[in-house]
Amino acid sequence: MMMEYTEEQVLAEVPQLDRAMLVRFVAAEVVIPVQAPTRATPIFREIDVARLRLACELGDCLELQEDALAVVMGLIDQVHALRADLHAVLSLVDAGPDALRREVQSILYQRHGVAEPDEQ
Repeated sequence: MMMEYTEEQVLAEVPQLDRAMLVRFVAAEVVIPVQAPTRATPIFREIDVARLRLACELGDCLELQEDALAVVMGLIDQVHALRADLHAVLSLVDAGPDALRREVQSILYQRHGVAEPDEQ
């Protein structure tokens, strides 16, 4: 079952986060809590808590403002989605004919400027 967190629970889970920061992160869409019709307050998911931890770390280490953090988090989301897509494509290629697998490997090696294992 998916864990759900109230605002108070999120603040307890992420010690470096205060209420004002949480409000700014929500406004900048660093996280987008679920607005349940049966609840007066928003609900945060586990992924939101993880994103808030990361946002706090990035904000501290890189001294990024909320709008910049939203951009960085969006880029991280895009990289994550691309990796998942690439994994799916490579799984299909791996299940395909040997000739296709060799061709895709050859193209990837060429694109990255790496000698193919046979050529080393």
